[in-house]
Amino acid sequence: MDAPFLLGLDVGGSYVKATAFQLGRGAAVTRGRPVPVLHPAPGHNERDARLLWHEVAEVVHQVMDLLPLGRRVEAVGVTGHGNGLYLVDHKGRPTRNAVMASDTRAAGQVREWIDAGVQEHLAPLTWNRLWPGQPAPVLAWLRAHEPGALEEASFALQCKDFIRAQLVGRVGTELTDLSCSGLYDNVRGQSCTEVFEALGIPDLQHLVPAPAASTDVVGHVTPEAAELTGIPFGTPVVAGVVDNVGLHLGSGVLDSSAICVAAGTWSVNQLLMAREEMLPGAGPGEVAAFAACSTVIPGTVLLIEASPTSAGALAWALEHGLKGVAHEAASTGTDVFDLALRRVAALPQQDDGPVFVPFLDGSRDNPAARGGWLNVSSWNDEDALLGAVVEGVCMEHRRHIERLSPKSAGLPLRLSGGAAKSATWAQRFADVTARDVEVSGYRELGAVGAAVVAGVGVGLLKDFESAVAPLEPGRVAFTPDEGAVAHYEERFRRYVAMADWMEQIPAMHDVTRTLDPKGPGGPVRGPGDDHRRGQIT
Repeated sequence: MDAPFLLGLDVGGSYVKATAFQLGRGAAVTRGRPVPVLHPAPGHNERDARLLWHEVAEVVHQVMDLLPLGRRVEAVGVTGHGNGLYLVDHKGRPTRNAVMASDTRAAGQVREWIDAGVQEHLAPLTWNRLWPGQPAPVLAWLRAHEPGALEEASFALQCKDFIRAQLVGRVGTELTDLSCSGLYDNVRGQSCTEVFEALGIPDLQHLVPAPAASTDVVGHVTPEAAELTGIPFGTPVVAGVVDNVGLHLGSGVLDSSAICVAAGTWSVNQLLMAREEMLPGAGPGEVAAFAACSTVIPGTVLLIEASPTSAGALAWALEHGLKGVAHEAASTGTDVFDLALRRVAALPQQDDGPVFVPFLDGSRDNPAARGGWLNVSSWNDEDALLGAVVEGVCMEHRRHIERLSPKSAGLPLRLSGGAAKSATWAQRFADVTARDVEVSGYRELGAVGAAVVAGVGVGLLKDFESAVAPLEPGRVAFTPDEGAVAHYEERFRRYVAMADWMEQIPAMHDVTRTLDPKGPGGPVRGPGDDHRRGQIT
């Protein structure tokens, strides 16, 4: 009998992907497609949740159609982007558009909480600082601006839990997702009324159900989902993991020997640590994380530095600004990203070249920060601006990496995401960070992690340590070039100065508020006050 398959689904901030792995053979079939982000108002980043599910179902069906006749799919695992907000009714049907983690409409609410000491009080419990794309700020914003959306909702979910509900017809949450949401007491290991009360939303706690463990079988594929996806009716579905954990598993990083770096829509930089190091009173090595979450490896925590400042900036630049590349790519039948990165690879090093700050959706510390090209001269051409985007993404990753932990100094990087598809970009990561960089032969590492969790959950795989290795096809290594390292060290100092300056510029609505003669209490409206409610079609 042929070896069985495990199916891993990865629903990210820009793309949805499905991969089927045949155990014992290392064979994999993958399909994926982009899902658009909607911008109903400045700072509002949303997604049509029903469209998202249909796109997921379509790519899964494409994968299932490519499998051999008589194939056996033993289990389904799902991973997806963390945070944001997916409001659904009691049957898991969306009641409004999903809010993405990059959304900044609730920045004012976050500032109020921080000024009132809420973050200082909660961070030691939740292990997560406050930022606008978390569920709590979005819930608070909706209660103030769209109370009807909350009245219609029965549950507040995150991405992969929404997709899983469509597969099994049952609504629930899962521990790794909830633990990085800012709503969970990670010290006590439980949902906690204290957290909701401190955030001023105790009346909304009922929207968040108790979490399942990642490897729990939480349901089986329904007849409706089977028809849409091609997955056999009754196939077990496990609870799954947030994409940070799925990526870490898929990258084969099961200890603290490497930093896992994902360069996609978000800059995600993470390090596996012992849970004890996060607890109050841990001593000199105690870590104050920007974000952290539970993992599937007992006794460990994933320390996370992240912001929406990564490789997606290149897609934005090519679509909205540097259109000459797109025109050449179309006329020559060349992939626009391949062409852009070939141009970047051919650029000579220039000490005084343009600098790109990738704060298109805010920065780690200031959601109102904005990005762009600086230090631009009249002789700089399109290629120089392209090179600045690639460099700027690497620079901002370096800032995150250096903030992770004192124990992360000098550790190699395990790179994934869109940037990992380019040898030019991977080498730039090595040169900018002065660290060795490894890139897996697989591109869809989140789906690898989801499939491994599914296999362990149904008992097909013994444990995570032994399960990852057979799915790893090998890695390509990139070593820092000494001359390039010296060049980028000087460039990094300039980048940090410019990025710090960009973060300190007040948002336009803050400037307007300051100038308002009626004072802080006057009826000055920010850019998010004219929000149009997202419509489900």
